[in-house]
Parts: sequence; C-alpha cells; structure tokens
Amino acid sequence: MKKSWLKTLFKVAGSALIIWLLVSRIQWNLKEFTRILAGLDISWFLFSLFGVVIVLGIKSIRWNILLKQEDCNYSRWRSFIAYMSSFTIGLVTPGRVGEIARLYYVREDTGITFYRSFKTLVADRIFDFALLIWFGGTGMLYFYKLLGNFNGFVYLLVTAFAMLVVWGAGYWVLKILVKPETAPISFRFIMETWNGMFKPEMFLPWVLTLLAYFLFYLANQMILKAVGIELNIIDISFILSLMSLVTIIPITLAGFGTREASLVYLLSFYLVSPETAIVFSLLQFTAFFLWGGIIGLLIWFYKPVSINLIMEDYKSFIRYLKGPKP
Repeated sequence: MKKSWLKTLFKVAGSALIIWLLVSRIQWNLKEFTRILAGLDISWFLFSLFGVVIVLGIKSIRWNILLKQEDCNYSRWRSFIAYMSSFTIGLVTPGRVGEIARLYYVREDTGITFYRSFKTLVADRIFDFALLIWFGGTGMLYFYKLLGNFNGFVYLLVTAFAMLVVWGAGYWVLKILVKPETAPISFRFIMETWNGMFKPEMFLPWVLTLLAYFLFYLANQMILKAVGIELNIIDISFILSLMSLVTIIPITLAGFGTREASLVYLLSFYLVSPETAIVFSLLQFTAFFLWGGIIGLLIWFYKPVSINLIMEDYKSFIRYLKGPKP
C-alpha cells in the first residue's frame, strides 16, 4: 500500500513539474487562455462526446472476433460491457493493468482459461500499438521532412511497407529460433501471439482497428474545430499518435503534463498558440478519458469485478510465464 502511494505521489509530482516547466518556458497568457475557452464552439465539442463510445464499441467487436478465434462464444453486447468497464479500471491502475478486467467478465460467463483469454488481450493491444507506432513514427519523419517534401499519405505508404518487412522478419526469426517443445512458456506465449497476427482471419480485426482510429481522429478533429483549428485527418493522426505514445511513459498522473507538453510542441508546427493547444488538451482529456471513464464506471457499477483480484491474478500469471525458479 505504501509503495502504491509513493508511486502515485511521484506521478503527481511529475505532472506538476512538467506543467510548471511548460508554463514557465512559454509566453503564457491567462487572458488568452480564458478567451479561447469562453469562445468554445460547444456544438462541435458535444458531437465529439460520441467518439469514445463508438471507438471503444468498434474495438470491442475486434476483441469479440479474437475471442471467437479461441473457440470462445461471447456476445458482442457483453464484450462491449467488458471493454467499457475495463477501460475505466485501466485509467486508475498502474500501467493500465486494470484493462485485464475484461478477461474476468468473459471467464465468468464462458469458463475460458486465463492463458487463452490473456492471448486475446495481448493481441488486442498489439493492434493498437502497431497503429500508434506506425502513425507516430511516420509523424516524426513527416514533421522534419526526413524523406523529402511529400504529403503525409506518401509517408504513411513508405513506413507501412517498412513495418511489414520488419514484422515479416520477426515472424521468420521466431519460427527459426524458437522451438515450441523446448522454449520457455513466455517465449511460446510471445510466438503464438505474434505469429497469430499474420493469419488471414486477422484481416477484419486490422480493418476494424483502422476504422476505430479513423473515427478517433475524426472526433478529435471536431474538438479542434471547437477551438477554431482546421487540420486534416492525416496531420491529426500524426499529432495524436505521438501524443499517445508519449503519455504511455509512466512518469505523470493520467498523462497530465506529458500530454500538454507534447501537444504544445506538435501543434506549434501549425503555428497554434500554446494557450489553444492546452485548451484542446483539456477538452480532449474530458471527451475521451473523463467522459469515457464515467460511462465505464456506470457499467462497472452495473456489473462489478474485484480490482484486487485482477492485480493478484495478473501477478500470478506473470510468475507462471517466468517459469519455476531454479
């Protein structure tokens, strides 16, 4: 308990320090910040609130497909309930470990083993990270024009080809080096999950991933319109993917500080003022994390699961993957 409080205190201090450094290094104008907030186009912002439910709904369909590939018949509605509630639990647990809560819903209703259900969770996260790395990495190349003065779509095509080559190389390396009958449990788990991403039946989950993130970027475009910023979807995808990767770094509370700093920097490429960038950051947090968290919390009240049980089972599974001590 004491260790958990110390981690939380460290993250609060990290958020406060980054925000203080950010405000002290830019020409912060409180009146301008207030003016932008007061001039918010509320209609665009209200439309954006539908985004989190739609995006997580599509992702829950993707996860439902992964469950069916493990011979687990689970309804799409129950998958959605599990996905929304675990999203909320993930917001308040270190490293978003709480997102494995959705496994308890499906295990309680179907009896699927933790190993097989955990594989679906890992595969589900791989889809997200692969897209964030693709768009985020492309964004870094694009902002500095490292491949030439081409538009963002050309950059995406080039990096997509490069990622496919790397992914294919990883597939064959694992196939050659890792022998299932002698490999440690953790290696077998990685190989099964990684190799599974190349199956033809994974085509639809990849399409759903692209659709979910397109709608995520579209909802954020609405928030940008609400504060008077006009950007195309591809540029928004680069900005938000880089921001998402930065906020994964576990040094702040709920991404506060790292989110604002990254958006101030990235939006400066489009001559957006720091005040406008921070207003957008707060609205983006409200529309997705706060609003989505509230909806997920209500669902969790409807069908709760023990967070302590989640943490203990997760630790036990990690020990299992590491294998017995010599």
